[in-house]
Amino acid sequence: MNLSLIFFVIVIVAANDYELLAQLQNYEFGKTIIATMQITLASEDASVDGVVNQLKAMQKATQNDLDDNSQSIKQSQESCNLRFNELQIVIENAQNKKSDNERTLPFKQEELNIITYQIKDKLDQQKRIQDRRNGAEFSRSEEKKDFQQKQQETLDFISGLKKAKAILSQLKSSFLQVGDVRAKLHKHLESLNKTSPYHGLVKILIAAAGDDNVPKIIQIIDELVESLQHLLSVDRSGDEQKEELYQLQKNRYNLELQTLNTNIASLQAEAEKQKQKLLEFQNDIESKEQLLTVKNQEYNDWKKTCDDDLRANQNLRQIKFNELNIINECIEIFTTRLNPQIKSYIQELEI
Repeated sequence: MNLSLIFFVIVIVAANDYELLAQLQNYEFGKTIIATMQITLASEDASVDGVVNQLKAMQKATQNDLDDNSQSIKQSQESCNLRFNELQIVIENAQNKKSDNERTLPFKQEELNIITYQIKDKLDQQKRIQDRRNGAEFSRSEEKKDFQQKQQETLDFISGLKKAKAILSQLKSSFLQVGDVRAKLHKHLESLNKTSPYHGLVKILIAAAGDDNVPKIIQIIDELVESLQHLLSVDRSGDEQKEELYQLQKNRYNLELQTLNTNIASLQAEAEKQKQKLLEFQNDIESKEQLLTVKNQEYNDWKKTCDDDLRANQNLRQIKFNELNIINECIEIFTTRLNPQIKSYIQELEI
């Protein structure tokens, strides 16, 4: 190699040594190295080996710091990843459950709507049957009033016929004046129910009554009374049949209402269950939403903490790495390039 080139390289290396040593004054770690070198060189048993040993001790300590830093980064990352995985599982489970509930909620609402419609339909049926039952009850009540009124009118008319018969019988008595008896008959005829379909017939019979036909007229009146009594019996039988039919109809309405009431109660109970399920779904969705907010925030907080911790460890690692390089450079100077000028320069450095 050219001697001038060798000399040039030596000069550059030496300049770099001085620059490195000068820069040590700018930060605390560098000042510690300078102080270590100065104290060792100024001691009674000063030797290059002493300085090198001190530097190697610092080299080992810094390397240990680097190793500890690596272990700390590893443990921190493992702890963060473990926590991230735990949080991610909780978040995914909560999100899946929330999504399932949100998908299911409309169907549950539709089920409740169907039950609500069924309840309304049953209530409408109930009202229609109640109206029919009430209508049948009112009609039967009016019908019974009419029947009882007609029965009473017929009974009264029969009673009147019997009284008329008794008065007619007086025409055969020689002790009574015919004029008085007829006046009595006329007065009694006026008291009879004029709305009766038999009133006109009775009026004719009484008007035609004479000494020779009284028995015949009385016989006709007896037959009329018997016919009216038979009609009363027929009407009562007919009314009893109507009552029986009404009771059957009423029982059928009551049975239908009882069945409807049971169905309505069952549907209303089912509606309450569906409302409770809907409320539970809605509460669970809100609960999961709150949980997701908390856990996502916790995840973000952990991520920031872990990122900050990793960044701090990496910065510390870079600092220790730079310190180790400086120590290695200083050891290199003392083991290969130390000369009286550098020694003197070191002693003159200010800390």
